[in-house]
Amino acid sequence: MTDARPNIIFIITDQQRFDTISALGYPHMDTPHLDRLVEEGVSFSQCHITAPSCAPSRASLFTGQYPHTTGILKNADEWT
Repeated sequence: MTDARPNIIFIITDQQRFDTISALGYPHMDTPHLDRLVEEGVSFSQCHITAPSCAPSRASLFTGQYPHTTGILKNADEWT
């Protein structure tokens, strides 16, 4: 019996602006590996996050809760 579930790799880049991937229409960037991921996988044109800073946003992503619930409100806050 084979497993019908898809293989999913979720990649989060840090300090990655929307206009810094060549395959998404910004040829001034040299991003061969990200370009291949875009061409052979799925990319999203809309992204909505719970916080503008990376640590609170990641804590929300990993827990499914808002920053005021996780207690991670800024990048310097420690969390496990």
